[in-house]
Amino acid sequence: MLRGGLREENGLAKEGLEEGLEEGLETKRYVTLRSGRKAIPEKCLTLGDIFGELLLPKCSLVTLSACETGLTSSTTMTDEYIGLPSGFLYAGSMNVVSSLWAVDDFATAILMIKFYQELPQADSVAIALNAAQNWMRAVSEEEFLVWVKLLNLDEKCMEEVKKWLSYSSKDKPPFQDPENWAAFCATGY
Repeated sequence: MLRGGLREENGLAKEGLEEGLEEGLETKRYVTLRSGRKAIPEKCLTLGDIFGELLLPKCSLVTLSACETGLTSSTTMTDEYIGLPSGFLYAGSMNVVSSLWAVDDFATAILMIKFYQELPQADSVAIALNAAQNWMRAVSEEEFLVWVKLLNLDEKCMEEVKKWLSYSSKDKPPFQDPENWAAFCATGY
């Protein structure tokens, strides 16, 4: 199955990411660039690689959920915005979701799950992201726990949910603070 810009096994394929068997049973995922060079995305895919060699003509969405993936370097003076989102758009992706500041891993995981749940019925990536952010801002602890149970998480993940909720105030929604959802923006068509 092909989706986006990467290939993976188990039907969760993403166009461009391929697999090669290493010694033993370990599988390595890689992106084949225009030059034929294989880049392992988990290790390093530079902005130069993305602009110069990556082709993603069938990619509708690249999601960069790590910290500050939507920022440009503060040490260089440029007249235009050049960063990971513009690189992936140049490579052919129709949309990029990225973050503008450091984000909490747990809140980001919840936001991304909700975003991908919203995506199929949304008219655009931006609308799906906005719906997920609005849900994060307003969901009560009780509503959140009902939603989490529908995810069928394993026991270890449920312990993380309970631990995270133990830090939140009981008198307001657990993800109400903008630091939990506002870092993410959608760029594209």
